[in-house]
Amino acid sequence: MYKRQLKLSAILRTILSSVTLSLLLAVGSGCKDSSQSQGVGWQPNVPFGTLPPGFDSFPERWNKQINDRLAREEAAKQKEIRELRDKFFKEEDPKIREKLQSKLIADEAALSVIHRRQTEGDYIKFKTPADIPQDLKWEDGLDNPEIGDPNAKKGGVLRQWAPGSYPDTFRPNGPNSNSGFRGPLYDEIIIGLVSIHPVTGKIIPGIAHKWAESADRRTVYFELDPDARYSDGAKVKAIDLLVNMYIRTSEYSRDVFYNNFFYQNASNITIYDDNRFSITLPFAKPLLPFYCTLFIPSPPHFYCEFGPSYVERYQWRVPPTTGAYVVKPDGIIRGRQVTLQRVPDWWARDKKFTKYMYNVDQIVYNFIAEPSKAIELFRIGELDVLNITKPELWHERMEIPEVHNGYINRSTFFTIYPRPPYGLFLNTSKAPFNDLNVRLGFQHALNIQNIIDITFRGDYQRLNSYNSGFGKFTNPYIKARPYSPEQARACFAKAGYTIPCPDGILRKPDGTRLTAAITFPNSSPSLASTLGKLKEDARKCGLEIQLDPLDSTVAFRKIMEKRVQASFMAWGFTPPHPMNEQGFHSRYAYDERGSLITYTNNICAYADKEMDKLLDDETNAATEDELQKATWKVQQKIHDEALWVPCWTTEFVRLGYWRWVKWPNSATTQFCHPVVFDPMESYLYWVDNDVKKETMEAKRKGKTFEEVDTVYDQYRYMDSIDSLDNKEGGGKLPSVPVIPENGGPLEPSATEK
Repeated sequence: MYKRQLKLSAILRTILSSVTLSLLLAVGSGCKDSSQSQGVGWQPNVPFGTLPPGFDSFPERWNKQINDRLAREEAAKQKEIRELRDKFFKEEDPKIREKLQSKLIADEAALSVIHRRQTEGDYIKFKTPADIPQDLKWEDGLDNPEIGDPNAKKGGVLRQWAPGSYPDTFRPNGPNSNSGFRGPLYDEIIIGLVSIHPVTGKIIPGIAHKWAESADRRTVYFELDPDARYSDGAKVKAIDLLVNMYIRTSEYSRDVFYNNFFYQNASNITIYDDNRFSITLPFAKPLLPFYCTLFIPSPPHFYCEFGPSYVERYQWRVPPTTGAYVVKPDGIIRGRQVTLQRVPDWWARDKKFTKYMYNVDQIVYNFIAEPSKAIELFRIGELDVLNITKPELWHERMEIPEVHNGYINRSTFFTIYPRPPYGLFLNTSKAPFNDLNVRLGFQHALNIQNIIDITFRGDYQRLNSYNSGFGKFTNPYIKARPYSPEQARACFAKAGYTIPCPDGILRKPDGTRLTAAITFPNSSPSLASTLGKLKEDARKCGLEIQLDPLDSTVAFRKIMEKRVQASFMAWGFTPPHPMNEQGFHSRYAYDERGSLITYTNNICAYADKEMDKLLDDETNAATEDELQKATWKVQQKIHDEALWVPCWTTEFVRLGYWRWVKWPNSATTQFCHPVVFDPMESYLYWVDNDVKKETMEAKRKGKTFEEVDTVYDQYRYMDSIDSLDNKEGGGKLPSVPVIPENGGPLEPSATEK
């Protein structure tokens, strides 16, 4: 009887699911007017809600794909467990038996997770509102204080420099979409499901105005804000999350990464109606609702021409987003300029946490190849703001009449987290960095501290760990390898480079010279000069460094295709918690056939089973304590394998801006929230057109103002990187509880010591 009830229940659920799915998919398809499908800013002339071709079969296909994958993983894991058990019972060495037992425990835990996911049913489910648990505790985050300045003025134009080259595409998905301009175009302005308050560290609403967590802290139930709209006026619906999955995982978008991403980061997604859905993760997570913002909606009607020619057809189309800005055809000057225009009836313009944000009517990004030209345009008032963090700009190029006469203000903004970590990523799939000894020697051959002390005038700090700046999540026992010709040569000798050439460069007995190329964007002449100094000191160690400066777009493509030996860039910084899986897990390096996978974040092309296990532990950490232990071990492994050369970072951003650009006058929300690196990314600034008129008139008449050099230091919680990453517990972040004030560092393991 009990089994029969279960079966009947399953049948009823299947019927309800089918009915719900039919209702959700009962809309038109195809573009009514494809003649409009050319050019930037294209908007499809189709009914809102129209689903992309092929989507109707996507849920069934995706569920089968996931079930088949789980079955394969189950079989492989069971085989691995059997083999480990055989080895365990045959092994007599107690130390080896202990290691085998540890692996067995980990594998059996992983197998139990696979079994749990299999019993939980399909990845994509369609149910009814009656299936939502009735005992949930719903939250809305409205007890948090407002963000920004009530005195902010709406209107005006802000012109700024886009230092990189013009992007290869405006697509948010597919090849070359992860460019340097992706942030301003999409990531910085899109409103996700929820966000984090900059002061309290608590969850606040985004396009979801209510949420609730399950008792096991694995499932989040969301209810979409009924006002949530895309920039073209279409209502945001729960099904749109699946549309985003469909586009990103399709073979047409050629985006291998997202097939793994969605599989690894969710057990299932359940749609209850247009406004309500839930996301279940494989494991409990700290800040669970915020973690779910990795899942975003896409407007289905925009993709009415989705198909085999997607990459080419949508190359220059800009989709509607949930953000306050949109790109229109008249805002594009190909190769030179992109203008974002504020949506006049933006759905969140009066919401509590966004009403003082996104204040200017237009943001104009000027793509200027030469920094000197950008500086000159800024001086004459053709650009309103300029990043002057680089020491040569701050100390030299800004000692100008426009600053001294008070027309241009200078400010230092200390950030909650250090700036993204700059370092050298070593491609382990290519010689010479497929040899650990070469990687170790390479690190000792770079005189980075000399660059910091002389070139950067001590303004920057040396990084130690890959996750420096994450408070208690930073392993304080890791220190960057110092410059040492002796240690470098010793490591190179272990790799076989023992014979000096006439020019001093080491070679192997077979004649192979010790040479490595560093690929980097040539948008900054100072970077080329800096790397050139590293090159000079490396020669003293027997290492020949070749510099490979490329156009930023070309450089990025070459790096993502993993055709480089080494690359210099900032990569992988993901506050408030470290997320290293994408950067170092083997699933983002090689496919099942052993072929290199391109366009993933594992730009080191690194694959190691032990690292995979450590990364899985980090990804699956249910509490901050578990995350701390796991991420320390990951950082130690990155250090031991010498995959990344830590270079430098800053605790601040320095901006020069004409005095008509204004910042909030609040002690707690000046500019920055936990996932923002740059004050410009906060969109809390505004342009005062009255002050602009006053300034330009004063400049014509020779009238001056008081020189302004301001420090916004409300987020300054440490004196240096070293003070945060120390054995005494690191720096505190009093205003943001996502890094707890208590909880000292863990005791290091034997390997960590």
